Amino acid sequence: MSDYGVTPQGVVIKRFDTILGELHDDLSAGWRINTRLNPKSFLNVELTSYADKLAELWEFGEQVYHSMYPFSAEDTSLDNAVQYGGISREEARPTFYPIHCECLDGTTIPARTMIRSNTNPSIQFLTSRPNTVDRSAFNRAVVRIAAIQNSDIYTIVLNGAIYSYTSSAATTEQEILSGLESVIIDSDFYISINENLLYIASVNVQKVSNLILSGNLTTETVTGLVTFASEMNGEVVLPSGTITQIVTAVPGLLSVSNLASYILGRLRQTDSKLRESYADKIFARSTRMVESIKSAILLNVQGVTAVAGYQNDTNIVDAYGRWPHCVEIVADGGDEYQIALQIWDKKAGGINTFGNVEVEIPGDEGEPVIVRFNRPEHVYVWFDVEITLNHVDPLPPNYIEAIQNVIIMAMGGVIPGTPIIPQKLIDANIYAKIPGIGFIETTTFYSVDSNEQPGQFNPGMVPITVRQRAVTDETRIEVGIAG
Repeated sequence: MSDYGVTPQGVVIKRFDTILGELHDDLSAGWRINTRLNPKSFLNVELTSYADKLAELWEFGEQVYHSMYPFSAEDTSLDNAVQYGGISREEARPTFYPIHCECLDGTTIPARTMIRSNTNPSIQFLTSRPNTVDRSAFNRAVVRIAAIQNSDIYTIVLNGAIYSYTSSAATTEQEILSGLESVIIDSDFYISINENLLYIASVNVQKVSNLILSGNLTTETVTGLVTFASEMNGEVVLPSGTITQIVTAVPGLLSVSNLASYILGRLRQTDSKLRESYADKIFARSTRMVESIKSAILLNVQGVTAVAGYQNDTNIVDAYGRWPHCVEIVADGGDEYQIALQIWDKKAGGINTFGNVEVEIPGDEGEPVIVRFNRPEHVYVWFDVEITLNHVDPLPPNYIEAIQNVIIMAMGGVIPGTPIIPQKLIDANIYAKIPGIGFIETTTFYSVDSNEQPGQFNPGMVPITVRQRAVTDETRIEVGIAG
């Protein structure tokens, strides 16, 4: 068997010096003279040029060989390689914000309506399609009395539940509204009165409801949820209540605000990220239920950053509180409804779903079904990295930023339920990617309160429960040089 080409150890190519030597050996043997005697001879120049072109062909063959496999292919070749596993690269996507739009009842917000944040610099957001804000799908509504009549019945219907108040001959607006407030006992809504107006607001800022009013009542304003996309692709994170400025004037649109959770966008997936996600997503064709659910969520739900799954196939409640014969999915990020659809589509019949998040979706026959899953509790981790120089290799000038990037990349791949072992997850990657370091001592501080000031840093593992996920950012990473 040849020592070159595709061998049991992989592809081994002939280098330029090997090719040139073989050419000289063959000609010297055939002509019975030493063709190497004069390096400046015409023959040597010709063989050198010829050997160089042959070496390029060997290198091309090696590139073709490696382009077949996801963990060695690059760019378009990587896109082609992962298609054999039913995987594709994630393209750039904007960040989506459900915006509370306060409008006159029945206002249509056209496509390409623009709003922006009150931050500096401001960030602009656009709608992709027309949206109508009315009482049939409201999150908040302000109701007023249209007409007062003696001994009349005033009725409000919330999601099919009927609430009525009958006025007497001398009943005032305030008394009618107070009567309606007293009879509406739905715990899903906040009810209040101010200046002859009845305010109805969903407890859940992300839920829309149906409102029906009798003819003697009308709406002052209605607030609905309209999805706006960031003008730029990628992760656009803004505090609640900062998207408040209307750029495109729309008749009937009074105010906007971001109060609900957003769906993170992304930049076009890099080669390294695609390779990292390949192993997880390949389970889309798995016969193992939990792995199939995880893969489907990662593939099909934008904004999901990590997924973990667990199954209790026993006949009793397990140590983590899971019901018998149920599956528990812990998903960080992404739209709740879309996550629920993927769980329902991939879970086996007769298997229940477990979790605190409950989403109603249509079942196989269109009937309403409840799908449950969990959101992980974030454990915020602070890192104090102290390095000792090896005095052999030069330390790069941007070593602080480089070390922070290594830690952020490593932490980004951590799924819920994974404890953080700095020596395994962090230190090994720093040694591999940053020269000039002889020793690393990494200590940590962690808390579920993101605003807590770090106290005593300690070595060792950061414990994480099955319903927690460790997270960090560059503001929580300190890097120093010992001595």
